[in-house]
Amino acid sequence: LSAMPEEVGIILKNLKNVKTSKSGDLELFSGKFILENSKEVLITTAWSGWGKVSAARATTRLLASNLYSIPVDILIFTGVAGAVDAKLKKWDVILAESVIQHDMDARPIFDKYVIPALNSKKIIPDSEILVNTFMGLKKELNQKSLSTFGSLYRGLIATGDMFISNTKKINQLSKEISGLYAVEMEGAAFAQVASQEKVKWLVTDI
Repeated sequence: LSAMPEEVGIILKNLKNVKTSKSGDLELFSGKFILENSKEVLITTAWSGWGKVSAARATTRLLASNLYSIPVDILIFTGVAGAVDAKLKKWDVILAESVIQHDMDARPIFDKYVIPALNSKKIIPDSEILVNTFMGLKKELNQKSLSTFGSLYRGLIATGDMFISNTKKINQLSKEISGLYAVEMEGAAFAQVASQEKVKWLVTDI
């Protein structure tokens, strides 16, 4: 999943035997991706639209679509984030070691940032998938196979229903959320649905 068609990238063009499923204005595309060793991977992709509600809705619809009648192994959300950590540069890639909803505040019943449904501030992906993906991307970058992109990082990404473009807000979030790398508008909502549905997930941004 991604928020916009541009973030889905060329994956849709590389799917074979594509099936489609439409729910309202959300269209899912499912097909076979052929690896170099001729093995097939079944992929369903879509763009959710901006924001937490759109991301959660698309994630739920994707899980329910099951066009190939097999369970989903992993959910991946890719997108564009705004840098909070000063070392991040344009076209750098960051994999989420954890995600947080920076606009979640259920005080005084819960501490600030705690997601009531999970009773946790941070949502953490499967460690094996995170490490394997990180090492695979690092290898590709070292071999210059992904020349468009810059450096590769792992870190904390924050999600909220606001487009953040002013330094004051970025500095505030950086001060309040220790170790914050970047901000965006969908990842933690997507991760919450995946976690509650017991499906492994990964969020990656540039």
